[in-house]
Amino acid sequence: MSGQALPPEGGYPNVKRTLIGGTPGSLTLSGHTLHGHTQTGHTSDTQTDPGAVRAGSGLWGGAPSPGTLPERLREIDLTLAPERERVIDAEEIAAYLEADGLGDEVLRERYGTGGLFDAAERLYRQRGTGRALHRPAAQSVPAFPWHTLLRGPLYLLPGLSGLLVAREMGSGAGAAFAFAAAFGWGWTMLIAGVRYAEPLAVPGRALRLATLLSGVIGLIGGAVVAALSAGADALSPGVIASGAAVGGAVALSTGAAGVLLALRRTGQFAGAFASPLLAAGIVYAEPSRPGAVVALLLLAFVPLLTALNVTRAPGTLPARWATLRPHLRHAAYGWSLALTFVLLTGRLGAWTLLPLVISTGLLEAGVWHVQERLQHAARRSVSLRALRRSGLPTLLVAAATYALVLGAWVYLAARLPIPAWAQAHPDAWTLVPTYGAATLLSAWLANHRQLPLLTGLWLLLAALLASPLIPLSSPLLAGTLLAVCAFLTALSLRTLLDPRSYR
Repeated sequence: MSGQALPPEGGYPNVKRTLIGGTPGSLTLSGHTLHGHTQTGHTSDTQTDPGAVRAGSGLWGGAPSPGTLPERLREIDLTLAPERERVIDAEEIAAYLEADGLGDEVLRERYGTGGLFDAAERLYRQRGTGRALHRPAAQSVPAFPWHTLLRGPLYLLPGLSGLLVAREMGSGAGAAFAFAAAFGWGWTMLIAGVRYAEPLAVPGRALRLATLLSGVIGLIGGAVVAALSAGADALSPGVIASGAAVGGAVALSTGAAGVLLALRRTGQFAGAFASPLLAAGIVYAEPSRPGAVVALLLLAFVPLLTALNVTRAPGTLPARWATLRPHLRHAAYGWSLALTFVLLTGRLGAWTLLPLVISTGLLEAGVWHVQERLQHAARRSVSLRALRRSGLPTLLVAAATYALVLGAWVYLAARLPIPAWAQAHPDAWTLVPTYGAATLLSAWLANHRQLPLLTGLWLLLAALLASPLIPLSSPLLAGTLLAVCAFLTALSLRTLLDPRSYR
């Protein structure tokens, strides 16, 4: 973000420039965010001659001369950011120097001081004189990740295949499918958390455990849900078996899909679900129970084998429940989103909310691009105030753009010659964009230490949708969604005031 003074011959020994040489939006915030996990990045330093260094002090309003500092120590003084100059005592400066690799011996031999505390005392007496050069490094604006748009339609493949098959599996299979799909929504977030817990490698053992566990939970949960939905009169071993088969296959394939998407294997993802989707389409066109069983087997095992193949590298994370447990909060957040989506689908219809599913890739691309733009602003800004001024509109513009895209989609779809049963809700043009903007804001906030609050918010909305407090009348439903969106907007603005949000 800010330029650096010209270093001595050979550079500063053992100096980590992530701490010296910038405001909160500089190298300290130049990490690359991976769905809430930071990996140290790099920026280039702008080098100038000593004359430019001295001239740069005029940009800050005629600061006095550094005085009697040794030449090399003066260069360190010039790289101290404004917030570093407002320290309480010399010991705080000593802590900064030591943390940056400038120890007692280095400061004696290379910087002409009496040691660490002597240098700290000298720098402390220069409070208000050392200024980072007011010259942000030139960097190009990050490009929009258009390739991520394909992820939206890919999310449909496991659910669509399971839905086409479930209708041929008898009573209880539909309820088992709904359970498995909702469970998979949250479980894929847990899988993403496990993957980024080891960002520089593939945590194969942990990902395999998460995938196989999804199938076990889907198997048991599908059987229980099918039995509960069938009732005492229609309950039979066949109903339980059908529910277990559908729940296990859909949950296992969703877990495998989460692994493939987390590892960015979109080509293998499409190939893994090609044969199950084809078999499900054949069953839909020519209904048969044996064909449905074959389609379920393909849906369960072809994606599973593909996921096992791409996770052959064991990684360092062990295959234990303790590895997955820290990421359950991500799963809980996903389940709250899934519950809200299911209840909204019951009120508005599946075709009304279909644009949200297909445009999931656009939502993810928007969240990713927002964070890249915030990182870019952090490297360009020369003060915390300038950083906030450039960063605050970024997220709001992304949410508004996503809402406009969904609104245009609904507007154009309403004018297509499609059957009446596929028509969207009459008020979809307001409900869908509002809900979409809220989900984008929520997705960004989930990467910034707000998971418990977001989980509670979506569960509260789900409780309101399930209760008679919000009737089917659209004005009250639209007002509720607008209130949720307004709350998330305010929370986003508050979060953007924290410099850590720009990492």
